[in-house]
Amino acid sequence: MSRNEANTRKELIDKALQTAGWNLEDPNQVGIEIPVDGYDAEPWNGVTDYCLYQPNGEAIAVVEAKRQSRDPRVAEQQVRHYVTEIEKHQSFRPFAFMSNGDRTFFWDVEIEQKRQIAGFFSLRDLQNLLYIRQNKIPLQQLTVNLAIANRTYQQEAIQRVSERFDDGHRRALVVMATGTGKTRTIMALIEVFLRANQARTVLFVADRDALVKQALDENFKVYLPSEPRDRIRTYNIDYSKRLYVGTLQTLIKCHKKFTPGFFDLVIFDECHRSIYNQFGELVEYFDGRIIGLTATPADFIDRNTFQVFRCFDNIPTFSYPYRDAVREGHLVDYSLYQAKTHFQREGIRGANLSEEERNTLIQQGLDPDDIDFEGTELERTVSNRDTLRRQWGEIMEVCYKDESGQYPGKTIVFAVSQAHALRLAEVFEEMYPQYPDMVQVITSKMERTDDLIDRFKKEEMPRIAISVDLLDTGIDVPEVVNLVFMKPVHSIIKMQQMIGRGTRSHQTCRHFHRLPNGYKNEFLIIDFWENEFDKDPSEETVAQNLPVTVKIFNTRLKLLAFYLDNQESADCQQVIRDLRQQIGQIPLDAFSVQQVYSQVETAWQDSFWRYLTRVKIDFLRTQVAPLLRFVAGVDVAAATFTNKVERLKLEVVTGEVKAGTVEAIAEDVSYLPDFVYQDSQRRGSMDLCLSSKLRTATPEQLNRIIADLASQMKNRRSRPNSFVEIDLRDRIAVSGYITLGEGGEQVYIEEYRQRVEGKVSEIVETHPTLAAIRKGEAVTDLQLVALERTLRQELQGGNLQLSESNIRKAFNLKVESFLAFLRELLEIEGLPDYQEIVRRNFEEFIAQRQFNANQIRFLRAVENVFMKKSRLEVADLYEEPLDRFGEDAVERWFSAEQVDELIQFTEQWAA
Repeated sequence: MSRNEANTRKELIDKALQTAGWNLEDPNQVGIEIPVDGYDAEPWNGVTDYCLYQPNGEAIAVVEAKRQSRDPRVAEQQVRHYVTEIEKHQSFRPFAFMSNGDRTFFWDVEIEQKRQIAGFFSLRDLQNLLYIRQNKIPLQQLTVNLAIANRTYQQEAIQRVSERFDDGHRRALVVMATGTGKTRTIMALIEVFLRANQARTVLFVADRDALVKQALDENFKVYLPSEPRDRIRTYNIDYSKRLYVGTLQTLIKCHKKFTPGFFDLVIFDECHRSIYNQFGELVEYFDGRIIGLTATPADFIDRNTFQVFRCFDNIPTFSYPYRDAVREGHLVDYSLYQAKTHFQREGIRGANLSEEERNTLIQQGLDPDDIDFEGTELERTVSNRDTLRRQWGEIMEVCYKDESGQYPGKTIVFAVSQAHALRLAEVFEEMYPQYPDMVQVITSKMERTDDLIDRFKKEEMPRIAISVDLLDTGIDVPEVVNLVFMKPVHSIIKMQQMIGRGTRSHQTCRHFHRLPNGYKNEFLIIDFWENEFDKDPSEETVAQNLPVTVKIFNTRLKLLAFYLDNQESADCQQVIRDLRQQIGQIPLDAFSVQQVYSQVETAWQDSFWRYLTRVKIDFLRTQVAPLLRFVAGVDVAAATFTNKVERLKLEVVTGEVKAGTVEAIAEDVSYLPDFVYQDSQRRGSMDLCLSSKLRTATPEQLNRIIADLASQMKNRRSRPNSFVEIDLRDRIAVSGYITLGEGGEQVYIEEYRQRVEGKVSEIVETHPTLAAIRKGEAVTDLQLVALERTLRQELQGGNLQLSESNIRKAFNLKVESFLAFLRELLEIEGLPDYQEIVRRNFEEFIAQRQFNANQIRFLRAVENVFMKKSRLEVADLYEEPLDRFGEDAVERWFSAEQVDELIQFTEQWAA
């Protein structure tokens, strides 16, 4: 039942104020029902419900309370009047809170928009906000500290965020490719906030321990050395510091030890991709301005993340993608070498093996006729030792070496599993005993992983790190020049993160002797699994799984619906008790729950459950069930088993028992250790699960199974290992193949190279531009563009279909134009890239005309569009990505003559 105003204040608002540190018994801290002028309470003047005081007696905030059923924002005019009147009697206008116990709004009247908050602010928070209000400088007025961030795109990022916050927004999203210094950019932005008196307490949150440690020791300590700093631990919090770092996991556990207004600025580094449902809870809890920081390309960011950071048009506040960073020389590109062994391509099948190979299997105690594995099962269900040898041989042959040409440069190998990583290391050590320290397995299951990572970063050896997930993100070793994909990667986002391990430029390297010829201008990807490195972002689908607690709840609701005609039965009453027990686990102090609690509170009341209807069940499924994702400390093994048994219960009562459900329960129970079976109280439930009677068990018996066995599931033994290890002779297949056209014609790379080189030779003999180059004559940009057109026409069609991807596969070249391909193939020094020609002529086009800043910014974007499409039409000026300047940007900034001139200009350089 909804509370009246008096009860709302007593039961909800008083407690919330006390939580924020306000002593309601001390009239010097909190005044109750104080006339706004301090003297009389005439009706026209009004009475504040609560007045919060500074030690000097001035009111720093007023609180207007409303009964629980009313929206507190109805008090806007009342509150505006109160703070205006109070300001006449002191040196500043107080802040305002409006609350109905469930929802509380904070308002700095006439300065900021009101906003919902997770709880009241403390005196310290309000004094801090008052200081910021009285002393702040617009962020845009301050220059960036170039000693921290000296690159133009870093300065632009800071400017974009500054503009957004100066405009009154409270959240921003910054997208910067791995290796472009996004953390350093944030350090410079924090420094601007501190100098502008817009932040006095800052929090940096990351989803991995290594990133937090790096932020504290390599960023805050280096770039803001005079600022007191600390790492947040659940067991020890020092509230006197200015800069804080913490992992997302730690903050989830202890964020309530801070008031919502404690931090002025909160930065979340890659936290949006966390598996923790509480990320949203954390973002909503803290009231300070929030910046999301990610290396995930904007095309891959889901809509929900844009919503969290208030980028409602799905455009980040600032974006600096990988390709831009490569083009401008801040990151390096990669070359791709792909190979597969015979067994990877054809699989391992006893029927196809030679007599010698069959005998080898028989000697290992294996029946050759039982051997039937697809190539994709390698290192999943079977491992062939000679396959690993062939792969290592290929790696050591083609990998980029250090300056001496003898040892591999720093290399990361991405393995399938811990066992795969250890097998790889063992095989390497057998093959190359002369390199005893060359390889190191670095995974989360190894001891002292921080020391292993530091050794890989800083010391000469190991040169090769074999990892399973641990080094996919967060590791920064600029000297890495080889990435080896020994596993398939299906997530484009994860692929981008892994590629980011090699993109650091030469300028960030310190140990030049570890680089090919002492210089890093690219890195090499060696891929044994035909991974798609240029996959279209639109093809990425991310499966969203319901938390197991929600699945259990929904299954029980289906049971409840089955019992609606017999609600007084013991089975129905047990389902009700189970549902209410789950509802009781929902944390009512979670801000995300508090926001909706008044709408769902009835589910906590006895009266709701006295008579149930389908409408009530729909209410529980749609409004209450989603809140179970905020339940902390879930025993996942127990909950997963419970979910299976509840599913069987539903199948039994509806007469639709599935064999898979029965088998899954029996299998789980069969792996429980002997001490569980020896417990006489549990033995009956175990016997039932392992018998055919489980299919016809009663709901009461199934409830007993949950009670007896769910809590024991964490003690289950591992499933028997059916993994097969063999050692049959393998070989590297013919260096891969090229797939052409929709028909899927497959051409071996050697044959494909011959086709392409033959066509190129024909063009070289007949094209006038190449004839001029051979004679040493100067050629114009227009002649070179004409050559680019010819190359595209001749090489992109027919039985060649030459593309960037096919050039990479067949020639191991990473180029963006056919001129560049010709230069590398024929070693024609001085032949420029097509993109270089376009860029140079765009620069001249802009420089020769008196364009303003907006026009220049738009034309830079047009240049990028032209680079991608190699042509431009008028319609392109109104479509993505140029439409982000506004639908009428062309008409606002350019005359019809200027547009015509632009189109004519691009036609000259179109390829």
